[in-house]
Amino acid sequence: MARARLPLRLLGAIVGILLFIYLIHRAGPAKLLASMVALGWGLALVIAWGGVAHILKTWAWRLTLLDGKYQVSFARMLGLRLSSEAVGQFGGLAQLFGDGLRVSLLGPAIPLSHGIASVTIDRAFFVVSAAVVSFLGLSAVLMVLPLPHKLILYAIVFACLLLGFVLLSAIAIRNRWPLFSRTGEVLGRIRYLKPLIDRKRALIHSVEESLLDFYHRTPKAFWVSLLLNLACHAAAIVEVYLIVWFMGTKLTLFGALAIEALTKLVNIAGTFNPGNIGTYEGGNMLIAKMFGLTAAAGLTLAFARRLRALFWTGVGILCLIILSNRTKRKKSNETNEVIMQLAPEQISSEELQSTSASQRSSHLAVVLANDSGFGSPLPKVGSVPILLRSILGAAKGGAARIVVVIDRVKGLPVRQELLKTGRVPNHVEWCGVTSGEDSLPSLIGQLASEIDGHLVLIAGNRVYHPSLHKRVADWDGTGDALTLMTDCETVGICSLSRKASSDLARRYSTVAASSEDILSGLAMTHSTISEEVTGDKWQRVGNESQRQLAERKLDGWLVKPTDGIFARANRTISIPISRLIIPFPITPNMISLFTLGVSFAAGAFLALGGYWNMLTGAILSWFSSVLDGCDGEVARLKLQESAFGCWLETICDNLYYLFIFSGLTIGIVRSSGNRSYLLWGGLLLLGAIASALMTGLQRHQLSSARPERYLQEWHKKADSRSSNPLLYLGRHTEFIIRRCFLPYVILFFALFDVMNWFLIGATVGANIVWIVALYSYLTFTPSRTTALQSSTSLG
Repeated sequence: MARARLPLRLLGAIVGILLFIYLIHRAGPAKLLASMVALGWGLALVIAWGGVAHILKTWAWRLTLLDGKYQVSFARMLGLRLSSEAVGQFGGLAQLFGDGLRVSLLGPAIPLSHGIASVTIDRAFFVVSAAVVSFLGLSAVLMVLPLPHKLILYAIVFACLLLGFVLLSAIAIRNRWPLFSRTGEVLGRIRYLKPLIDRKRALIHSVEESLLDFYHRTPKAFWVSLLLNLACHAAAIVEVYLIVWFMGTKLTLFGALAIEALTKLVNIAGTFNPGNIGTYEGGNMLIAKMFGLTAAAGLTLAFARRLRALFWTGVGILCLIILSNRTKRKKSNETNEVIMQLAPEQISSEELQSTSASQRSSHLAVVLANDSGFGSPLPKVGSVPILLRSILGAAKGGAARIVVVIDRVKGLPVRQELLKTGRVPNHVEWCGVTSGEDSLPSLIGQLASEIDGHLVLIAGNRVYHPSLHKRVADWDGTGDALTLMTDCETVGICSLSRKASSDLARRYSTVAASSEDILSGLAMTHSTISEEVTGDKWQRVGNESQRQLAERKLDGWLVKPTDGIFARANRTISIPISRLIIPFPITPNMISLFTLGVSFAAGAFLALGGYWNMLTGAILSWFSSVLDGCDGEVARLKLQESAFGCWLETICDNLYYLFIFSGLTIGIVRSSGNRSYLLWGGLLLLGAIASALMTGLQRHQLSSARPERYLQEWHKKADSRSSNPLLYLGRHTEFIIRRCFLPYVILFFALFDVMNWFLIGATVGANIVWIVALYSYLTFTPSRTTALQSSTSLG
């Protein structure tokens, strides 16, 4: 049956495409182009407004998870929402598959039944709220339009059906009708479905209980989620109003409500048409004629909304790729992770030895917070407690197990303080020590028997540059220990071999309370390697003056090795802004989205045309460049770096170029009246999009696990092939297209009112960029490189 459906769906898609082409011919390509030009920069606003609707939908869905929402970040849920919507663009069954993706990619922290219930509630709310809006819209149609008697009758019947559906849904929820379990019982009587229903019966009942309890136990979350779904449909009504208004046609919000309601009926009719191609556009043309608009206006309305959907579909596909890769990596590492959180008073030697051999890791970090100086509240550097910085630094360094050693009695408030932050990794173990058999050497000796590789000791009363965590994590095992020193002073972070760690428990009867004590003892009997590091890479924090010094050193760590003169100039402004932000619960992803809003405002001012509007847009473009550094700075200050955040910033950077270049093109055409600049602008956007795609592919190729290292890796690859003229050119001119440099160029051209020159130069440059990016992508591909080397050796 599935094989029979596929040709039918392909036939439906082909018919839809042919219908779409016919509709363009019927409306007139020239009229359609004129309407799209009239829409102008408003199309960018429509696309951005679509992002607002997605955020509202994600917020509504997040509320259905109740307490589980704290286990999944808002950014991840937004990515899942966009991915689901992207898959759902291919038809009705694809929407079900998209909802299944949302459940499967929520993560192991959310039980399967809760995930299914949340997605089901979210989809039900969207359908019910759509029915409410459709009922109100049909009522508006009956009041606004002079319809024939037969159409009035059909509209009344359909409106009554919608109202009945909404009322029945309310009654079913209020009276706790067991619709799912009853449906399961009926389906279970079918011979071929009975085994499946029997296996899923417990899951069905669990999901049903969650659905029914949502209203009765959490009425506030219920109503807020429902209102947010209604707000999403209200945003769609505003979208219709904006598009028609930008085209220069008058339409009331009441009329926009009616159009949106009729459009929803068109969407229902086109459910079985993959992508609703052709049927959606034809329906919009008929609806537009009902309201006295031209066929070209109706097709432009559909086309603008289609472009908005395609834009966010592209973002959703990118999110799906990123989330799928992260899920695969997480699953591959699950067997190497030990998830064990023990209270200090519950630790014992037997519990430490209970880890099975299959769970042992090659790299274990021990964070020492057992001296008398540790107490709550802990001093903070970069708004993060110093002990938490050590824990997160060890986690980022790749430690699959992290053991935090605290005083059995005095350390309990410290542990509680850190757990309240919600940022302690799952694979952290809390071990209380006092003296005797629970001394630090004894503990390290027990841990050494459970690892295959080396052990890292970290003094928790200091802050460390991330490179130090990476250095001790990547130790090659030369000697029995690796010690980092600064002018004969121990840094406080070191690596111990398994043998040296095991010898501690046997050789030393005295209690060693710190890493310095352990290293002093080992130096007399074992081979230790000392490595010198500069003092600006770490700082002990024992008093307020040392904490202030640590803050100043932390500011220096925010500068990237790839920062040029313009990036460093921006840092002088962005770092103070980031410092003002970090005390508040503002995430780096929030800053990225806010910066995207500033970029859109810059593009909007550029699109208005005229000297002062152009100059204002250029200033906003420069300001967004400054803010672009804040998200990464806040991430490094608060240790919140993530691959998703890096990819989100990359998407926002690419959107910045699209907003600026689109606004620039429209503004120059409006100011000069010369439509030939539309051709230059089209070529510029083509080059920018091609460049974004190629650099995105290359980022995934060179540094998929660490996307923030893409530029460094590309520099290394290009420098190794400096004899290649194209790569040499790209390596020494890539700074021109950076987000930190280009706004200064735009500001220069805007000051002298020669933005048309910039448009032409940018068009040429953007199309050179994607050619270089494509060439380097093909050159740096591992399989191609291996093939070239093989052919050379054979020759």
